[in-house]
Amino acid sequence: MVIMMSPTAPPAGARRLIDSLDEVGINAGFVRAVLDGTVAGEVWTSSAVGVGAAYARHGYGMSLIWGDRLADAFDEVVAHLAERAGAPGREWLQVDPRWAGLPWAETLRRAAPGFEVTVDRRVNFAFDAERYAERRAAFVPAAGWTLHPAEAAEFDFPGSVVPAAFWRDAEQLLANGGGWRAERDGSVGALAFSSFPIYDGVEIGIETVPWARRQGLGAAVAAAMIDDVLDRGSVPLWACRRGNESSYRLAMRLGFVPALELPYLSF
Repeated sequence: MVIMMSPTAPPAGARRLIDSLDEVGINAGFVRAVLDGTVAGEVWTSSAVGVGAAYARHGYGMSLIWGDRLADAFDEVVAHLAERAGAPGREWLQVDPRWAGLPWAETLRRAAPGFEVTVDRRVNFAFDAERYAERRAAFVPAAGWTLHPAEAAEFDFPGSVVPAAFWRDAEQLLANGGGWRAERDGSVGALAFSSFPIYDGVEIGIETVPWARRQGLGAAVAAAMIDDVLDRGSVPLWACRRGNESSYRLAMRLGFVPALELPYLSF
């Protein structure tokens, strides 16, 4: 069964899907946002085993297949993914770690000939508060730049990892963690923001415009966002593609520690 999600409309059976998601043990806030009806997306469950094999896709393009009977519905799940391979937009698919060893990539390549299916790694980080505190004083913007809490205008910040890719409007962004911007002479050079609040954590998204890079702005706005998250009694979360060296190195500088590395498919 496929359900095309719109914000504020949790799917039927969402509670059962959320309960099964909690058993996966990875940073899957993007799926929870879809299941909660916070953002638009797509939810699919197996006709054979129900929520034992489920798929959810966030509007940004990140997706997950999970469930305690995923192996039993392997062929059905691959058939659904093959249909998705022809949909517009890039997709980044994570697999429930319990079933990551199944031949997903090879089988999907056969089921969806003509579509490139690549395998990469995604890193979930854990936040080390002591390491962060030791380094915090170094995360300041270059001369002339100032830091400010995000406002409604930041919803339309340019780039790929930006609020408009994760929230439906500025009001929703500001109500779910907001963000911090680096500004100089009225221009915003970098933005860190809440991309997924989940349980006691907030995943941080970050974007720096090309002309403002290599000035320490990414670290400065990320640190301001981390401070904000900590002040609210929440836990900062970070995840990125292992090949994204800039994000990976920044996370390490900020005191995050690689906790889990999982394969994911891109098509």
